[in-house]
This record gives sequence, C-alpha cells and structure tokens, in this order.
Amino acid sequence: MSDNNQQQEQGVETTLAAKCVRALLERHGVPRNKHSAVVTDVLGLSYSQGNRRLTTRATWELEELRTLAEHYGETLTELVSLGQHDEMEDATLVTGTTSTPCRVARGPAVHKPRLGALVLTKVDADWLVLPAEPNLATQAYDIKRLLVEPSSATSRRIAVLDDHPESAQLIVSYLKTAGFDPVAFTNLDRIAASAAAGEFDGYVLDWIIVKDSIQDTVSDLVAAIRARDAHCPIVVLTGQMRNGIADEAEIATAMAKYRLKFFEKPAPLPIISAALATSFSAA
Repeated sequence: MSDNNQQQEQGVETTLAAKCVRALLERHGVPRNKHSAVVTDVLGLSYSQGNRRLTTRATWELEELRTLAEHYGETLTELVSLGQHDEMEDATLVTGTTSTPCRVARGPAVHKPRLGALVLTKVDADWLVLPAEPNLATQAYDIKRLLVEPSSATSRRIAVLDDHPESAQLIVSYLKTAGFDPVAFTNLDRIAASAAAGEFDGYVLDWIIVKDSIQDTVSDLVAAIRARDAHCPIVVLTGQMRNGIADEAEIATAMAKYRLKFFEKPAPLPIISAALATSFSAA
C-alpha cells in the first residue's frame, strides 16, 4: 500500500513538517511510494516510525529535519519553507510616479526582457523594480519573488527568544521573508534590556528558557513588556506542555492577563507570522 493511500484511509491530517519533508523528497526526484523508506534509511528509524512521521501527526525532532535537509544538500530553512526560501533584498517598486518599498528575490540576469515586464535593476546603490524598457542603462535581472507590503509592516522589529540558537534563527529567517525585521536572542537578560529600551514592536518568546541548567519562564519579561506597551503582539511558544514541565494554568493566566497568542511547538512558521501580522493590523 502506498503512503498516499494509507494516509487517505487513515483520514489523518499530517503535520507541516511532514509536508515539508515530502516536498523535499519530491524536489529531489524520490517517488512518493518510496518516501517512508528514505526517511527510515536516512534517520535510522524503523519503517513503522518513518511511515508514521509522514502519514500521521507524529512529532518530528528538529535534528531529524536538519539531517534530512543536509542529506539532500539543503538547509533547514529551505526545507521548512517548502523550498521557496530565497534571499530577499530591500528594493523600491517604481510604477509611473509612485515609488513603493518592497522586498525582492533576485533571479538570473536577463538580456532582452519582454517590454513592460517587471525587472530588477541597480541604480547607484539602490535596487529598483520597474517595467523593462528597450534601452535599460544597467543590467536587468529576473524577479523570482516580489513582496510588497505597507511601509509600516516592513519596519516592524520583532524580538525572537529561544534558548536553542538554531530554533531562534529558523524563526528569524522565516520572518525576514515575510517582511519583518527580526532579531534573535537566546538570553533572557539581554532581551529584557533591549525590551526596556523600547527597541521592538513585537515579540516571539519561548515560554521556558534554560540557563546554566536552571529553568525560568518569560512571565516576568512579559509583564515588563506589557507595562510599557499595552498593545504590541506577544507570541508565546512551548514544547513542554505534554511532558508537564510547562504549567498550563500559568500559561492560561498569562494569556488572559497579558493578551498573549500561544502556540505549541513545533508551531508552523506561517502561523506565527500571520499572528504577528494580524495583531499589527488590528492595532
């Protein structure tokens, strides 16, 4: 029985991680009915374990995803972005007399672009997106991805706290592609100092932070942030609910008192980004 048929018979929605892994394997030419076998071999799992990760809501470890990505010469960020992660650069979209800030992923150079097609070109030190003309004075590039948002959205600074540097960087990388200006922290004291200085417009915080083998929550940090800013979005994450380390009642109280958005890890990165964006829109 193929993975796809088994998944349909079970009627179980798979995780975003499983979808990302399937997309990775498909990009590299692995037939769908071989996906479970490949996951099993690369990760050293039993076939049952490998198949469950792809066909049920079984939890993936971050290290497993990184191992699979590196096996195929990709980064973890590329894997979780469903292969659509491109380096985005600040640019200006020029249409007539209107100039709009944007972010763009540069494609290959084009020598004879179709007249009127949007291309990317550099004028002095600035990247411009504009309709192609017959006699462009500078080299033009194809556009792989164009992101246009209100200027206020592109300037939103987001503090991301996680005591695992790779996890923090993963969130930062995705938020950059969504037009935010994120900064990673792994230390409570440092983010508290930056928050006290009013450097950020929003926060994505791991609820439990470990330092020198001592666990602490971000409850005091959240209280301090709310004392200075009653409306900024605060997204709280944790993967410690099921094992009882994170106190559900404490988190629920904080959610109600400080108007937090809460997601269990591994939280889909697009959901985190959307939670921030909708909070800013409602403000």
